Amino acid sequence: MDDIYASLRKEFSKIADVEVASGKGAQGIKYNKKMFAMFYKGDLTLQFSPAKVDDLISKGVALPHDPGTGKPLKDRVLVPATNKKHWLKLCKESLKYVKSKN
Repeated sequence: MDDIYASLRKEFSKIADVEVASGKGAQGIKYNKKMFAMFYKGDLTLQFSPAKVDDLISKGVALPHDPGTGKPLKDRVLVPATNKKHWLKLCKESLKYVKSKN
């Protein structure tokens, strides 16, 4: 089976202070031990400022991310596999955002 996230795993495994989480539990990319990009059922969930979340949703690049509570998170978006061409760029932007918060 193809690993739809292989290019992200490869790219981010080279960056200092970044961990590509694999194995049991949540799969994704962590900075400072906190997940900012999560591999989610063939799609990608990313962390951004609420303003950036609104912008990505309004442009049709991403969807609101509801972790199953019935209420979308203000600082997360779901970027579907149909927009995979944006994943690498958006992951880098998300990492930059998360780094700026620390």
